[in-house]
Amino acid sequence: MKQEQRMAEADVAYCLAKVGQSRVDWKTLVVAGSGVSNVSPAQLWAVWSDLERWPAWSQVHRSVRVAGVNALSIGGTFEQELELGFPVGVQRDRATFDELVPCVRASWSGDKNGVRSCHVWRFEPISGGGTYIHNVEVFAGTTIGLVKPLVAKRWNRLFQQAVDGLIAVTMAS
Repeated sequence: MKQEQRMAEADVAYCLAKVGQSRVDWKTLVVAGSGVSNVSPAQLWAVWSDLERWPAWSQVHRSVRVAGVNALSIGGTFEQELELGFPVGVQRDRATFDELVPCVRASWSGDKNGVRSCHVWRFEPISGGGTYIHNVEVFAGTTIGLVKPLVAKRWNRLFQQAVDGLIAVTMAS
């Protein structure tokens, strides 16, 4: 099994556990994007960890604002305004990191309006140079099950565009 497939499966399993699910079912939506960059995890992390600049490379983000003095730490918080499209629209969310390993992995999870979610970004070095990037979020709840047919393709496209945008911005800097 390829390294990137193992990473993706591990991140989905981690998020499923965080949202209280043992497997994907009709009330679960997994969205993801991935890619390979020629730059190091540290170079990608330098761009990714500038939270307030996420809208420059992530089309889903309208704004991101650090909400505390130690945002880049476990328990650190940030506020994000997301453009998720019909039928969800614009959502404002406060996220708290529950895992943060600089240059390697960051995750946050929560429960808002009956929808549980967990988001993971991972940066894995590739032998010989470069970095594999994985961006995944698992949503769970009846509401997600009902809107999944309307949002799944678009949200997956947005997650892929975020990875592609991060790679492009990093290569340009």
